[in-house]
Amino acid sequence: MVWAGGGGDDFAKSPHLARIANSVYRDMCPGDPTCSKFGYTAQGQPSKMMRESMLYKLHSHGIAPGVVADPNRFREQYTSRFGKCRVFKILSVSQESKEWVPHSANRKCDVAVGWYCPGQYPPGMQKILSEKKDFSQLEDFNNKGEKDSEYQKQYFENLEKKNRGQQIKPTESPKKKPWKPNKELSKEQIDEINKYWKDSPTSSHMWELISQNKVKELITVLSDYPEAAHSRSGDGRGPMFWAMEFGNGKIVSILKKVGVSTTVKDERGVTPMDLIKDASEL
Repeated sequence: MVWAGGGGDDFAKSPHLARIANSVYRDMCPGDPTCSKFGYTAQGQPSKMMRESMLYKLHSHGIAPGVVADPNRFREQYTSRFGKCRVFKILSVSQESKEWVPHSANRKCDVAVGWYCPGQYPPGMQKILSEKKDFSQLEDFNNKGEKDSEYQKQYFENLEKKNRGQQIKPTESPKKKPWKPNKELSKEQIDEINKYWKDSPTSSHMWELISQNKVKELITVLSDYPEAAHSRSGDGRGPMFWAMEFGNGKIVSILKKVGVSTTVKDERGVTPMDLIKDASEL
């Protein structure tokens, strides 16, 4: 649910949400605890970083020109008469996590058969939680500990610069980690997916992203839904066939990272390798 009523709605609060998120995941706003690039421009318009956020896309879905929530992740279910309240259904939910949550063995209670059971996070959350950095509220002046003091110092220095209208330059540029999906599929899972040849919304979407060389969008989809990389259309062809056919080496590399084969055959016995136009590009 998104509160989109204007004034102090969820989008108006989002710059502070970005700062909170950065104190846990430092690569969101590297070297800038105040996340100054997530906000409004001098013309009162959302910055590039703000426009690319999930909250902005949910808040302004179908309202602001060209703004659409990711159709692989969200489906609009309800919008109130004046657009103040919006409800979206979350798609592509991890079935493993969904089945894990209600299982009694995964409950975590203060005492056996107790009523206070805060629980644990499901498997689908473990990767992202392993990358977090625990923090204390930055504005808590009662916190006398030295933990993360440098981050807090930089936070207040940048906040002061922002108030004076000075430009904030990031002090660090963390190394970019090689991309990989948030979950890995077993060989058995991949083999099972490859048994089904059918024109579907998933295979159609994969063809669209690959044919239009939408690398960023493809990575977004495959990060949490690597199964899509193994989808096969009615003629037996799939993402690797199309990537080879279009000669897109970057997409070929991405597909290989999620275990897509280059030697599977379509209905005519053709493999993706047979479609290479220029091997030097791959």
